[in-house]
Amino acid sequence: MKQKIVMQVHMNCQKCRTKALKVAASANGVDFVGIEGDEKKNMVVIGDGVDPVKLTNSLRKKVGQTNIISLAEQKIVMKVQMKCHKCRAKALTVASGTNGVDFVGIEGKEKDEVVVIGDNVDAAKLTRSMRKKVGHTDLIMVAQLKPK
Repeated sequence: MKQKIVMQVHMNCQKCRTKALKVAASANGVDFVGIEGDEKKNMVVIGDGVDPVKLTNSLRKKVGQTNIISLAEQKIVMKVQMKCHKCRAKALTVASGTNGVDFVGIEGKEKDEVVVIGDNVDAAKLTRSMRKKVGHTDLIMVAQLKPK
């Protein structure tokens, strides 16, 4: 299923734009890359099986500040080290406090997976926040939910 990702990338000059386009075009599953907007700050990526977290992280490393602006409703699954009830409550509080989150739940056989569903949720920032405030966190999956 093709997905459209719109990201705001800090690109001041033509050299930065070219570098950002090359980085995005080299990502797995990308079919189209373009720059749009009045100030040419928004990058549109369309593809099948594009991992928005990996793409955002690689753009942050090579070009600079990058934020996901628009993404269809997505499901993020993270494995979080939670030993007690207090840790689970803290993980749910941190996840629910993130912008764009519609649903937060705990799943998994050992109740160690936090599931977040929402629009425009930056999975990389959420994972980093969980690591800082709760404990060891691994990002397991980011999937686009099909529209109803």
